[in-house]
Amino acid sequence: MSKESIASNKSTELFYDLACRSFTASWNMFMEVNGDGDANDYLDDQEFMSPFIIYVIDHIQNNFERFTVQEGNSGDINQVDFELVAAMLVEYSECFRK
Repeated sequence: MSKESIASNKSTELFYDLACRSFTASWNMFMEVNGDGDANDYLDDQEFMSPFIIYVIDHIQNNFERFTVQEGNSGDINQVDFELVAAMLVEYSECFRK
């Protein structure tokens, strides 16, 4: 799935962009605290990654309006395709492999 596949829904695109940034910040903080672990082990662990991705989505969902306004954008949380965002975050997580 590429970013082009969500271009027709601006709200989903905005949400995904915010979710990627949140994922990156959360992942970097997690790895800083748990730096002795292998990133690939965490990425391969569905029992870890599923709640991690849910946390990221919840964080953006709870702050979507505030974040989009801060950045001068507008979106409708009711138009966001959360299943697509979750699938794309799984794909996005692959860039953190070591």
